[in-house]
Amino acid sequence: MQTNYDSLIPQIDAALPSLGELHCLLGFDGTVDVICKPVEHRDGKGDQFKAFPTIRDFGQRVIDADGKSAIIEIVVEQQKIGGNGPIMANALAQSGLPVDYIGTLGKPDIHPAYSEFAQRVNVHSVANPAVTHALEFTNGKIMLASIACYDEVSADTLKRELGTEAVTHLVEQSKLCCLLNWTCLSELNSVLLWYLNRILPACTADPERLFFFDLADPSMQSEDRLRIVLDHIGEFSRHGRVVLGMNFNETCQVSRVLGIAEPTSDPESLREALKTIRSKLGIYCAMGHPTNFAACATGDGSWSVVGPHTATPKITTGAGDHLNAGFSLGLLLGFSPEDALKLGVLYSGYYVRSGHPPHLKDIPELIQTLNTSQP
Repeated sequence: MQTNYDSLIPQIDAALPSLGELHCLLGFDGTVDVICKPVEHRDGKGDQFKAFPTIRDFGQRVIDADGKSAIIEIVVEQQKIGGNGPIMANALAQSGLPVDYIGTLGKPDIHPAYSEFAQRVNVHSVANPAVTHALEFTNGKIMLASIACYDEVSADTLKRELGTEAVTHLVEQSKLCCLLNWTCLSELNSVLLWYLNRILPACTADPERLFFFDLADPSMQSEDRLRIVLDHIGEFSRHGRVVLGMNFNETCQVSRVLGIAEPTSDPESLREALKTIRSKLGIYCAMGHPTNFAACATGDGSWSVVGPHTATPKITTGAGDHLNAGFSLGLLLGFSPEDALKLGVLYSGYYVRSGHPPHLKDIPELIQTLNTSQP
């Protein structure tokens, strides 16, 4: 089933002049992503090799080494900015939105991988970046992360490095506040409580302000800790519209913690789970995205849209973060939840095809390309 995206074109054309008014604030991670291909077998030097096509193929090689040993070569294809926050912030900034970013981008100097990012985004770095080796396959990716620096991200650090007054000003001017990568940031709960108890009460009330959360695979966390952060996320509803974005695995984990039936990868099943998650947390919107479609639920209903699949992606690491950017942008612009979903999957689709984020004005051309390629 194909999704018709044509309804977005006039809305995008109308929205372009107002992008500069939609200030965004994101945080708090920051990684240097080393994008790699793991080598299955090599025929010669340089690029004369065959990469493991799937995670299962790679996993079988690892299993076969049990009780023995193995060496698996990885070929570095590129180094780039990484982490949920920087990738999403970069996508929003690329569309012409004013963006501030708080995170781990280098200290005392910004890491070279973030030099271009820092020209596009107003950066506030509090620590050095993490390093992630992303092993890419045709059916997903394995992320091997060194994240000790994330322990430095806490409310105390932000108070010391930036100051309460400065952070309050950044939140005050923002239409979208994204608090991302709770799983890897061990002290992020302290930041959430700081926002709830000190920052947001000092801001002018804005019921339309969006708060976007992405937990980032909480499987390594205990159910008790996950339950606590879900409660905190729900509390943000006192200060604006709260959106919880999840991939399919994260949706299942949140469902288990909330005591509801885990969804299948069927759109109707996922929509039902998202409706219940949204209701139990008392938030504006729950959004979930398996690899081939995205769905969301608000108090007004639930929707799902099929993404523009490509069999030959240039990159997959960061696809979900671009979906989050497009979806959040759609909501900021006043699109319906369904149309915001469409914009989200198009942002992701553009990125995996090109290897870089789109400007909003690039999306109508992508829609026309998709229309001409459909049978």
